[in-house]
Amino acid sequence: MDDLKDARVLVAELLDEHAISLLSAACHVDVKYGLPREELLAIIPQYHGIIVRSETVIDRELLEVAANLRVVARAGSGLDNIAVPYATEKGVIVCNTPESNIISAAEQTLGLLLASSRNIPWADRFIKSGKWGRKQFEGSELYGKTLGIIGLGRIGGLVSQRARGFAMRVIAYDPYVPDSRFTNLSVEKKAALEDLLRESDFITIHTPRNKETVNMIDDAQIAMMKPGVRLVNCARGGLFNEEALYRGLKSGHIASAGIDTWLHEPQESHPLYEFDTVVGTPHLGASTYEASKRVGEEAVAELIAGLKGEIVKNAVNIPALSEESFLKLQAFIHLTERMGTLYRQIRRGSVKRVEVVFAGKEIDEPADAKILSVVALKGILEGSMVPGNVNFVNANFLAEQIGIEVRETISLESGDYRNLIKMIVTEGDGQEFVIAGTVLEHKHSRIVQIGPHKIMFIPEGKLAYVPHSNVPGVIGRVGSTMGEYNVNISKMVTSDGATDGSRDAIMILNVDNDVPQGAIDRCLELEEIHEIKIIDL
Repeated sequence: MDDLKDARVLVAELLDEHAISLLSAACHVDVKYGLPREELLAIIPQYHGIIVRSETVIDRELLEVAANLRVVARAGSGLDNIAVPYATEKGVIVCNTPESNIISAAEQTLGLLLASSRNIPWADRFIKSGKWGRKQFEGSELYGKTLGIIGLGRIGGLVSQRARGFAMRVIAYDPYVPDSRFTNLSVEKKAALEDLLRESDFITIHTPRNKETVNMIDDAQIAMMKPGVRLVNCARGGLFNEEALYRGLKSGHIASAGIDTWLHEPQESHPLYEFDTVVGTPHLGASTYEASKRVGEEAVAELIAGLKGEIVKNAVNIPALSEESFLKLQAFIHLTERMGTLYRQIRRGSVKRVEVVFAGKEIDEPADAKILSVVALKGILEGSMVPGNVNFVNANFLAEQIGIEVRETISLESGDYRNLIKMIVTEGDGQEFVIAGTVLEHKHSRIVQIGPHKIMFIPEGKLAYVPHSNVPGVIGRVGSTMGEYNVNISKMVTSDGATDGSRDAIMILNVDNDVPQGAIDRCLELEEIHEIKIIDL
C-alpha cells in the first residue's frame, strides 16, 4: 500500500494532537476514543490500521473480523492487550514504541530516589496539616552513596549517567550485557546479584517482568542488604515481592521505598500505603508531555511504515517475506531460531559477539544470511533481561544497544552435510561456544554440535541437557532415576566424544512430561553429572 490516500486508520485511544495531524496528512483518520466493544467490532473491518494504548483489547475475536487490518500500533511499550501470535498468523504487523518513554522513566527513578531518601512527600503532608517540625524527616544524601542498578539496559543506563551527576558510586548486575557496556557507562560490574545487594545503599531495578524476574527481590534477598537500604521500582510491578517489602519496612531493615509500578493496577488500597517512608505513584514513568509527544510521533511513524510495506523498526512479530523467500528459508528459520534458543537456555551468560556461518550452496545470498542471523540472534536474546520485546526486526537493534557484535559469513565448505549453519558465540570472558545444525531433505532440522561435542538430535519439544563424564553406567543411572520419578523418556542420544580431547560427553533426553526438581537433584548427586538443564524448544 505505497499510496496511502485510500488507507483508513482508527485512533482508538488518547494520542498527541501533533501526532494525529501527522497521520492525517498521510491517510484518512478517524479519532474515536472510548468506543464500546460492540461498536469497535462493528466498524473495525473498514480500517487498515489502528492505534491503541493499554485499554483497547486487540484479541482473536477482533482480529477475526478485522478483514482489512494491516497494522496495530501500540502507543507505549506493553503488549498485554494485543494477541500478538494470532496477529502474526493473520499477517497483521504489531508494533510498539519501547524507547519513547525511557528518559521519562529514568527521571522518575531519580525523582523517587530523592523523594524517598529526603522524605519529601511525608514532610509536605505534615506541614499542610498545620504542623511544623524537622527532626522526624531527617533523610539521607545521595552524595557518596552506592547505587545498585539491577538491569543495565536502556533505562538502567540512563539512570547510571544521572546518578553519577550526584557523585554516587554506581554498581550494576546484568548478566546479559557485555563488559563493554559497563565500561562505556563507567559502571562497576557485579558478577553476582548477591554482591550488589550487600554493597548498595540504594537499589533500583530495570528489567522486564518474566518468569525469571518476578519476585526477584524477596525476603532472602532483602536479608542480604544493608540495614537502612532504600529501594526504588519504576520498571514493572512484582519484581520486588510486595509482601517482602512490607516485612522489610515494618522491621526497619528497609529505610524507604519508592514505587511507581505495582503488581495489581489500579488499586485503592495496599498495605504499603500505611508507611510514611513509602513514596507511591500510580505508574507515572511515562507520564510527561515530552514522552506523550514522542510516543505519538513514533507510533504514527511505525504505522505509516507498516502500511507502506517498509521495515518497521519496532515490529514485535515476524516481518513479511515474499512467498519465494519464505518457502526457501522456512526450514532454516526454524533451525536457526532454535539454535539461538538452545544457546540461551544452556549458557545464560553475557555475549560479546555472535557470528553465524552458512556453509553449502543452499544459503548463498547475503540478504538471506542476514535474515537468518537475525533469527538466531532473536533466539539468543528472547526471554532474557534484554529490555524491550525481542523480535525478528529489532533483534539487531537491541544487540547493538547492549554492545553485541553480529556478523554473517557464507562458505561453500559444509563438511559431511549438504548445508551447515554454525553459530559461534563469543562470551563475556572471551571463550567461544559453538552450536551447529543442518536441514535434511530441505525440511528436517537437526542439531549436530553443541560446544566441543558432536551429536545429532531434533531441536523441538522438552529436552533434558545433561553434560557428564563419559564413564560406564552414567546413562543407565540417569534413565533409572527419571523412571522412578515417572518421567517418560521418548528419545535419548549421546555425543560421540569431545573434540577438545576431554572425557566429557553430553546426553539429550526427549521427555514427554515435566521433570520434577527431585529427579534433577537425585541425578546431580552423581559426581559424574556436571549439570542438568531442562530446555523448551
